[in-house]
Amino acid sequence: MRIAPLLRRIGFVLILLAIPTLLGVRFRWDAILPVIIYLQLILIWAQAEIALRQHSLFGIQFKPFFGISYKRVITVPPEHSIWIRNASGNVAYNIMVGRLLDKQNKPIPPAQWKDKLHSDLISSLAPEEEALLCSLNEELAGDEFTIEFSYSDQLGELGTMYIKLVKDGRILLIPERREPPGILLNTFEYFALFFKFVGFRRRYRR
Repeated sequence: MRIAPLLRRIGFVLILLAIPTLLGVRFRWDAILPVIIYLQLILIWAQAEIALRQHSLFGIQFKPFFGISYKRVITVPPEHSIWIRNASGNVAYNIMVGRLLDKQNKPIPPAQWKDKLHSDLISSLAPEEEALLCSLNEELAGDEFTIEFSYSDQLGELGTMYIKLVKDGRILLIPERREPPGILLNTFEYFALFFKFVGFRRRYRR
């Protein structure tokens, strides 16, 4: 588990706990009412984040999802192409290749691949429709890298997905990782997962 996110979460919790603690130290019994108001504000904060999550879940039903296929045509020189198929019931718009990432998921300068990869904007892709996403030359097809492409859904919200090419000829379609909206609920869920992880490790060591 990464240390930096854990430290950030611990700092956030300490700030939340510090406010009622300082109120208690400063005002003693007179701090009961301010602490109650503070806890009510925390509850309102949590309810607002729950509403944001419900809105986010509502938008998921309009998002498309895709299937991909890799084709190699025996020509001189050989042609490699990646095709994308809309496997959902929603129309996808403005599908286009954005960046190429290396093995460490760092962006590759466009000057190093623009003449080796050709792609056009796909203005729309209907359900079950297939289109050519990009074509690669033989030199680029032999490397291991990741293609990042973007799209927009029916609500106009942008999405990003990744196609990872492995040297053995396999391709992997990887969705963009997004945390649910909110800070408070994400922090509580993070620590719940953290303590479950610690408990699992203890049981495993036994």
